[in-house]
Amino acid sequence: MSMTGSALWESGMMDKEDSLPDYSTEHVFCRNRLPPRAYFLPAQHLLLSGRWRFHYASSPLEADPPPHKVNAWSLIDVPGHWQLQGYGHPHYTNFDYPFPAHPPYPPSDNPTGLYETDFSIPVDWEIDGGFTYRLRFEGVDSAYHVWVNGKEVGYGQGSRNASEFDISDVVRGGERQKNTLRVKVYQWSDGSYIEDQDMWWLSGIYRDVSLLAFPKKAHVEDFFVRTELDEHYKDATLDMTCWPQLETAARITFQLFDASGHKVIKPQSWDLAAGTFSHDCKISVPNPSKWTAEHPNLYRLSITLSAGDYVLQKIIQDVGFRKVELKDGLVQVNGRPVTFRGVNRHDHHPRFGRAVPIEFIKHDLLLMKQHNINAIRCSHYPNHPSLVAFANEVGLWIMDEADLECHGAGVDGSIIPSDKPSWKGAYLDRMHQLVQRDKNNPSVIIWSLGNESYFGQNHVAMYQWSKSFDKTRLVHYEGGRPYVASDICSSMYNSIDDIANLGQVKEGRDSEKPVILQEYGHAMGNGPGALKEYQDTFYKYRRLQGGFIWEWCNHGLLKKLDDGSGKSFFAYGGDFGDEPNDKNFVCDGLCTSDHQPGPGLIELKKVYQPITVTMKEDTLLVRNRYDFVSLAGLQYTWTITHFPLDGEEQELVSGTEHLNDYQTEAGSEFAIGPFGPRVSKYHLSHPETWLKISFRSQSKLRWAEYGHEIAWAEFRLDANEREWKAPLVASLPAPRTNELGGLLRIHGANYSMAFDPIQAKFLSWSYRGIDLISEDAGPKLTFWRAPTDNDKPGAANVWRGWRLHLMTQEVRSVKHQYIEDSGRFEIVVKSWIAPKVLAWGFETTTTYTIPSQGKLLVHVHATPKGGTPSLLPRVGLEMMLPSDRTVAQWFGLGPGQSYRDMKEAGKIGVWKRNLDDMMVNYEMPQENGNRAETRWVKVTDERGIGLKAALHRQTASDLSSLQHSRTQSTGTQSPSSQRSSVGSWELVQRPKEQSDTRSGRPGFDFAVSKYTSEDLDQAQHPHELRGSKGVNFRIDDDHHGLGSASCGPDTLEQHQLKMREFDFTVILEATGV
Repeated sequence: MSMTGSALWESGMMDKEDSLPDYSTEHVFCRNRLPPRAYFLPAQHLLLSGRWRFHYASSPLEADPPPHKVNAWSLIDVPGHWQLQGYGHPHYTNFDYPFPAHPPYPPSDNPTGLYETDFSIPVDWEIDGGFTYRLRFEGVDSAYHVWVNGKEVGYGQGSRNASEFDISDVVRGGERQKNTLRVKVYQWSDGSYIEDQDMWWLSGIYRDVSLLAFPKKAHVEDFFVRTELDEHYKDATLDMTCWPQLETAARITFQLFDASGHKVIKPQSWDLAAGTFSHDCKISVPNPSKWTAEHPNLYRLSITLSAGDYVLQKIIQDVGFRKVELKDGLVQVNGRPVTFRGVNRHDHHPRFGRAVPIEFIKHDLLLMKQHNINAIRCSHYPNHPSLVAFANEVGLWIMDEADLECHGAGVDGSIIPSDKPSWKGAYLDRMHQLVQRDKNNPSVIIWSLGNESYFGQNHVAMYQWSKSFDKTRLVHYEGGRPYVASDICSSMYNSIDDIANLGQVKEGRDSEKPVILQEYGHAMGNGPGALKEYQDTFYKYRRLQGGFIWEWCNHGLLKKLDDGSGKSFFAYGGDFGDEPNDKNFVCDGLCTSDHQPGPGLIELKKVYQPITVTMKEDTLLVRNRYDFVSLAGLQYTWTITHFPLDGEEQELVSGTEHLNDYQTEAGSEFAIGPFGPRVSKYHLSHPETWLKISFRSQSKLRWAEYGHEIAWAEFRLDANEREWKAPLVASLPAPRTNELGGLLRIHGANYSMAFDPIQAKFLSWSYRGIDLISEDAGPKLTFWRAPTDNDKPGAANVWRGWRLHLMTQEVRSVKHQYIEDSGRFEIVVKSWIAPKVLAWGFETTTTYTIPSQGKLLVHVHATPKGGTPSLLPRVGLEMMLPSDRTVAQWFGLGPGQSYRDMKEAGKIGVWKRNLDDMMVNYEMPQENGNRAETRWVKVTDERGIGLKAALHRQTASDLSSLQHSRTQSTGTQSPSSQRSSVGSWELVQRPKEQSDTRSGRPGFDFAVSKYTSEDLDQAQHPHELRGSKGVNFRIDDDHHGLGSASCGPDTLEQHQLKMREFDFTVILEATGV
């Protein structure tokens, strides 16, 4: 056993306070627990998980039921949490303790679960000298005592850490001999004060329980494999320490195999005398393939312990040759700086809580790799041991974190444990557990001391021990300034300006350490915004080495509705009657609670893509942003495509090329093109001609199929700088109008409209007998959006304070006229649109123009008056369409939602989606489903019949050029006249781009939904959404960005919708009729 492990066992048993239970004092955190060791299971192991007997009590002081009292026991799944199996209830807090903050004492109301199961020793385990037996608990929340056959064998504490207990003296051998295992688990303990992570409070035996057998004569108890590289990072040395337990002499043999199973070195053997406590050895390995997250080359190390010709034990361990160091002020691996494109990850399953099936963990990691994520911070505890093992295989950098957080102790600084000597042993125990379990995994390159535990001498002790025991890794901790207990200047939720300033620091105690954001981009609800700006800043400053998005997934738990339907929803804080709670702050992930990609993850994939592309003249400049590998093995497909007016995409020319090592090595920039000769013969004078490029894998990967898209970019080729005015068309019949029943009715050959001059809105509009809008639901100017989670801490409160959700219209005048020379009918409405109570508002002039064809042009001019808010949620027209308009087709960014600061993942195209697919069903309903940079949109029924819309940003004087959809002549139109007429819908242009960064504000925004902003605003869960009788259709001139202010900076200034004068025209027309 390692010396550290032996000392740890002692410290867990010393200074017992006999007057207090084990679970009520920081001095006792284990009894009879074996020292922590590297994770591996011996050949003889038996999984004890399954259905166990269970008794639930409200307190540890209640008497245990006798085994024969059948009605006192029920059955429960192990692994699992008892709150998810009908006992007690889940409880969510971000950092508040759900009990009085009086460490180390747990509350008297301390639910306790008594578990029992039976097991037998397999008969073949007892031959050849026999075995020693032990029980291994991978995770129990929060503390527990263990009995075997009625005899107490130990006590464990540390919910996310493993414990092993030797039961050799109490176990009965033989398959016919029944052994009874009893475990008493306490929901609360003194350990709960330092397990205050932002997650559900859930209790019980939630990871596997195993029976292990080790050869009694001799076995390797623990081992530590370190890989050293020479100064050129070429040749390697395997530096190994083994801690055997030997009653007899034995021989230990090491063999190394590559991925194909071939021997890399000759077997290396050493004879060990009985009683040998430790053995160190070094083996040279010439120029092995190196391990990185980009190319995870693994070798298999075989450790065999034998006595004579008999093999006593064989251990197989994956080995990756890599060297981690702090060099030149940066985290470097194998001599190269690393950029962390990371995420924070909790263990979570929507049904099982933290009792996560291994396949579910693998699904997470594969999804990360497929979305260009290269690093995980295990927040805020050692995740299931299979995670780091699988990360070794697929290639992910791991920041492995100790099970430590005491955030809630901040209610009174005097109770914070981090600087109290009495808690030192408990703090060190959690660091020992982390390091010892995962020390042989190449994916783990950084140890972390925990999270949000303030700072004190106990952190310094953790840091010093880690650096002394493991010199091959760096150590991280965010708390404490200067960073005396961290090799990294860690920070979280900084603004972009803040990190830019940090990136430029060149002097001071910590200036020779890199800056890494342990948390940023808080992915709660609709967001996060500005990920691209963060990544650009990381790339700009050498000292900035990236960070970890908070966080990977929402933590909703499935809960059945109370209506008897059998349906379930994802519950968050408060849904189980848990008080106090932090509501849906537990739903702040890139993925949904069932771990499916959300819009945030789709956006992140584009932002994190390891290939960036810019355009210089007619040549593409490709930058390889991998840290180690070339782009060999990828192929790229380029396409020049054109979007005809109101038509589908047309490919003009394309090609596919394969990349090789030449000029594509890590960090390089190389040119593709020129494309001028390939496109000059095509009509670049036509609008919306695009060059698209996609980089894909040429072979099947460990984590993705052949042809997986890794990166892409697109560039507009046509200049399209001139705007063409549509000619007037004369000699068209005038619409018929009459005033009946207080309504103004307008009729043409194929259409009819009804306008209410009192309410100043259209009540109906039909074309060829088809209703285009719902009754009494014509277009109106609106400003509100259902607040997002990122709006709620700041912007939404300001908006509500200005009563933007209570805007009303006061009609000042309504005039109408027929303009004979152009054959159009015009209604001009002057209004005061303002909130109740307050004295500010907009003076608006809304001009409804009805060309004889039956289109409707709505020109809005809005001027703010009085003391106004500085920012607005959105501004645009909103209307209700008939309920059968369930198909949206548009030309713009898609297919998913996009906002002005979250649109990098949007691709230009003509997209078509059903109504249900146009919204994002956030677990807390809020603004969603917006599409940005739109040229035109159609909302129709399944037959394609409905309404088409576009938006034009010009003044009313330009309306004469926008009134007719197409000329009535039989001749063909010129290409130029087809480009920018109303009928061709080329009304707003996207500026030509010189990089894959979208700038400016081209196009318009739109959204279609079953729900209004009011519906979304009032509901707390998706199943509470009642919806409306029709389809809500929103066309926005402008829309405020998202930001990440739920826990972080607000929307960047350039993405804010600032108060100003607005002037735009929306053009509506029947389509498909």
